[in-house]
Amino acid sequence: MATAPKSKKRRAAGDPPTPNDRMGAAVDDALADPTAGMVLHRVLAQAARTFLLNDMDEELLDAPSTNGAVSPLSVRLTDRPLWAQSASWGGSQRRTTEVERVHQSRVALRRIRSNLRTFRLLLDPGWGTSMRAELAWYGRRLGQVRDLHILSDVVTVKGSEILDPDAVDRLDSVVGMRMAAALAEVAAERGGARRFQLNEQMMVLWEGPEFKAKAKKPGGELLPEMLHRSWHDLRGAARTARKHRTDPNLHKLRIRLKDLRYGCETVALVEGGPAKKTARAAEALQSKLGDLHDTCFSIDWFEELADEYPDLREPVTALVEMQQDAASQARKGWNRELKVVERRWRAWQG
Repeated sequence: MATAPKSKKRRAAGDPPTPNDRMGAAVDDALADPTAGMVLHRVLAQAARTFLLNDMDEELLDAPSTNGAVSPLSVRLTDRPLWAQSASWGGSQRRTTEVERVHQSRVALRRIRSNLRTFRLLLDPGWGTSMRAELAWYGRRLGQVRDLHILSDVVTVKGSEILDPDAVDRLDSVVGMRMAAALAEVAAERGGARRFQLNEQMMVLWEGPEFKAKAKKPGGELLPEMLHRSWHDLRGAARTARKHRTDPNLHKLRIRLKDLRYGCETVALVEGGPAKKTARAAEALQSKLGDLHDTCFSIDWFEELADEYPDLREPVTALVEMQQDAASQARKGWNRELKVVERRWRAWQG
């Protein structure tokens, strides 16, 4: 009778474990109880991939098709725990339009910056600070393009409701010229040495930055503790905004909400529901205050445009009045939504 190959034989109950058995058990343990470094690495790598896919020129695209940030994922591809699954916020595909690509690139940059700040004690402080500065630099470059996209929508979508077609075309032409100049600046940056160095740092995030020893602690124990500074920063910004309800203070509150949101989304990979609920509440208010910030920016921009182009003063004034009404609406209810964030946090953290 033919004998099955040794590799196919079933191991008897009393046989000692093979190297493959031991490797499988180690992988299961790592997946079930990831270290803080493993979780943070996955988040940083996925955000870096999203950025590179959406910001690089077509001919330069050669990104990996899957996130290989954590070695166990290449061993067991099924039954992954929550932290090892593709995050819902990943967006790790190249978008089809320029507007969407700029947006995805900026979100990825913000997510990396925020996580490097919130979980900075896991990384070399000098490297992390330098990396955040470079991310802020390039984020500002992309922000100019994104701001002009918003202005274009105000002119062509909202403006078409209150302005005659000729005024819309003239204003859109001005915005278009500014857009072309901003895109040319971004294109020049992409070909420069500083942007090339940023690409190299993105690959460091992909391959894995050098973590401190404490990053080997269980993520479920360490990461939630590291959110408390973000919470205290948010509380401070909230007190200031409630005492002095100015647009600059609300903008600072929005920035702190971003940090709490992104930090909670990272922690949610190991904590699950409570962290995710807090993140969603923070995101809702962040979006509301983001609309207010965009509206206030457009008002300032249009007022400057009226000084530069006196012949456009009449249609620009109409747009400013419309945006002032929108800003008034956006200011309503933020304190109520902030209380929701606070309740979510306390229900989770006590």
